[in-house]
Amino acid sequence: MASPTKAELIEHNAQLEAENSYLRKARIADGIIQVALAAVRYGALIVVGYWGLEAIRALAGSSTFADISVDFLTEINVSVALAWSVGVFGGVYGYKQRHLRRNTVERLQGRIRELEAMIDPQRSSSKLTTRGDTRPEDRI
Repeated sequence: MASPTKAELIEHNAQLEAENSYLRKARIADGIIQVALAAVRYGALIVVGYWGLEAIRALAGSSTFADISVDFLTEINVSVALAWSVGVFGGVYGYKQRHLRRNTVERLQGRIRELEAMIDPQRSSSKLTTRGDTRPEDRI
């Protein structure tokens, strides 16, 4: 293999410098965006906290509809309904995550087998299904 000429090295060096300059500018822009996002995020929390404090100050010492709302939320029927709804939503979320995981395993399993065979051709299979489940004949 022939070594590169001086002109090729100069051209390659210029390309690298241009790429480096671009990456520096992109990194600076990314840093500015991250600072702006943090400022918006924490600024919004401060504003919401301030408004909440002002609402409490405005209601301090007076009996309002808020008293009725707090009494209503403390009733047993509301807490039981809330517990059931959290439980049902948690179950639905778990079911969806299991379905997503199985689909991902099925999508990636062919590539993973190829890569494992490249590393160790003598590797034996776990004989799981393509979705990562236990084979039906292995179930108790």
